[in-house]
Amino acid sequence: MSNPSLQKRTGSLDWNTLQTILAIARSGSLSGAARVLEVRHSTVFRRVEQAERRVGARLFERSRAGWTANVNGDAVARAAAEMEAAALQAERAIHGSDNRIAGTIRIATSELLAQYLLPDLLARFLGAHPAIEVEVDVANRNVDLTRREADMALRATVQPPETLVGRRIATIRYGVYAARPLAARTDITGDLRKLPWIGFDERIAHYQIARWLTRALPEVKPRLRLDSIAALLKAAAWGRGVAVLPIFAGSQEPALVRITAPIQGPEMGLWILSHPEMRVNARVRELSAFLAENIPAEFARATERGAVAKPLLPCPKLRPRRTEGS
Repeated sequence: MSNPSLQKRTGSLDWNTLQTILAIARSGSLSGAARVLEVRHSTVFRRVEQAERRVGARLFERSRAGWTANVNGDAVARAAAEMEAAALQAERAIHGSDNRIAGTIRIATSELLAQYLLPDLLARFLGAHPAIEVEVDVANRNVDLTRREADMALRATVQPPETLVGRRIATIRYGVYAARPLAARTDITGDLRKLPWIGFDERIAHYQIARWLTRALPEVKPRLRLDSIAALLKAAAWGRGVAVLPIFAGSQEPALVRITAPIQGPEMGLWILSHPEMRVNARVRELSAFLAENIPAEFARATERGAVAKPLLPCPKLRPRRTEGS
């Protein structure tokens, strides 16, 4: 704190008020804090006003750009963050040491994995464990397992965060898919450059498979570009063009057929991740082991189905990138 008297006065602030100050400091606005805390804007404003009267000092500088914590607000926010971290650590320790094969598991994953991979697997898991309930977070965002926004995560990633523990359980492979009427057209030749393509919007242009398409088929200029793999899949199913899709998903869409062999090159690891303190939780461990055992077989079956009856078109192979001086 900036001075002893302020430290003494802030001792009377309750946890709701400290949480509010921390949320404003993190978000930079009352509306952002209200969304995080799931309270009304007026509630956030009232708590700040009460806190400032109690400590006898301003905690935030107000401007059109937002609310910025001053030296006093920053000190209170840091103290609140330390309290929050201690509480979360205690909560993780309690839940992590739970050895019951019962209770709720919250798993974070992507929309595509939740729709095309997990339903059958989770149904089988729950059938074998009647005392367990599973909640699936498909917000397509990086949930914070440190803050227990979820107990575990099933993620497609090249490199998982160093703060989490887990294992790579499978490799996501890709192929080029088309709607059945489009795939059956007699003018579909072996030249992928001549096909109508659905591409990747710039917001997901960093995806490995988007970079592959740019490098392997630089002549392709898609007239339709989307920022979601799930939307890409649906557009292809409606016959709007061909698209590069994960085989585990594309093979399950009745309207689609795979017109190429699995693409060589771009691969994405599928990881089961959890916080180090949660890996000994009995039900998390049980679900992790189940998914690790069953997902590779699901991926193998997906690769075997969903291909067009006529010969598959060849995929271009990427040439090694030239290095400087070569």
